[in-house]
Formats: sequence, structure tokens, C-alpha cells
Amino acid sequence: MDAKELWNEVKHQMAGEPLTLGWKISATIRNSTHGLLFILARYKFALKMMANRQNLKVLDLGCNDGLGDLMIWQDCQCEQLVGVDFDEDAIRWANDNLKQEGLSFVQGDFMGMDVFSGQGDCVISLDVIEHIPVEQEAEYFQTVCLNLKDDGFAVIGTPNVTMVPYSSPWNKIAHINNYDQKRLYDAMSRYFENVFIFGMNDEVLHTGMYPMACYIMALGCGKKKRAGGKHL
Repeated sequence: MDAKELWNEVKHQMAGEPLTLGWKISATIRNSTHGLLFILARYKFALKMMANRQNLKVLDLGCNDGLGDLMIWQDCQCEQLVGVDFDEDAIRWANDNLKQEGLSFVQGDFMGMDVFSGQGDCVISLDVIEHIPVEQEAEYFQTVCLNLKDDGFAVIGTPNVTMVPYSSPWNKIAHINNYDQKRLYDAMSRYFENVFIFGMNDEVLHTGMYPMACYIMALGCGKKKRAGGKHL
């Protein structure tokens, strides 16, 4: 066989049904192909936090079209992974193209939603909190904690407030509640015993030099309890 014949043989073995991309992925690629890499890098960070653990229950609050959840599902030992988003088109696409046993998507407002009844291992919420009004911040974090075990953890990510002047016109409209590393740390520290802050520039993760970071990642571990032993 020559190179073309070998390639065609491999191609037929690899190929499945073509995947029509959802609106968010399509828009991201049209505007900046790099943007898709950055989104997946954030999910890869969450995936790394799940390493060497099995039978995990994972909830993604604000999953949009679920592409990041598919990556986690493919590489993590999940018993159940549920993505939630209020965008009907995004969830319809996710259920039509990505849904499989143990990986599902729910359309609706996640505020106050009890998916795992305090038995989840991890809650992911990336590029979401900046869309939440300040007066609903407490409800947002309470929803995160509602779905976690006592020793569960949350991965929260948001663009750094220092990037606002360089944001796209649509992000300047939609990002109504912006954070820097201190504000995100303080907010999460009200709900978690231990909080670790990381910066991201493109797909590179680091600690320190937070004002220069384009994106802030926070890892919250261990739910805090009120006086009397009940969780916040």
C-alpha cells in the first residue's frame, strides 16, 4: 500500500458520524480558534483535580453545550456527570450529540437545584459567576454546596476583572459581576474550609502575579459548617 491507501484504511476505521457543532463552539471558533483551547484548558484543570479518584459524581453548573463535560467524561472515572444550563439550544444540542449512559444534560435555572442531595464529589462552574447578579451570589454558592459531600470540592473559574477593558462587546454586556483573585477568595472562603487560587494566561496555569492573569481559577475544599454543625 502507498501512503494514500494506508491513510484511507485508517480513516475508515477512525471515522464515525460527523458531528455538527453547537452554536457556542461554532461562535468561539469563528471569533478565535484559540478560545476553544482556553475553554478546554479550564476543564482540564478541573479534570486534574479528579485524578486517581473513582466513581465520582460531578455536577457542572452552567455547562452550555457540554463539550468540556464530554472531555471530563472521557478521561475521568465518573459514575455520573450532569451538566445544567438554562440555554435551551445548548442543552438540546448536548443531549442530541453528547448524552450517553452516565452523562446527561438538564435545561433549567440551576439556582437552588438539588441534583445530588449533598452526595456530589465535585461541582464545576466555569465562566458563570460573572453572569450572576451580586445579590444572588450567596444563593449561587449555596447551590454549589447543596450538591457536595462534606469532603467534596468545587472548581470555580472566571475572567479576571483586570481584563474588562479588553473584553469583547458582548462580554462587556453579559459580565455584570466581575472578580479579582482576592474577591473570589473571600467569597469562597465563606463556604469552604480551604480555598486555593490560581491564575491562567491562555492555557497556562500559575500562582502569583494575579493582576496579570487573564483568568482566575479557585479550588474550594471541604464545606464549612455553621454553629451547631449544619453546613452553610
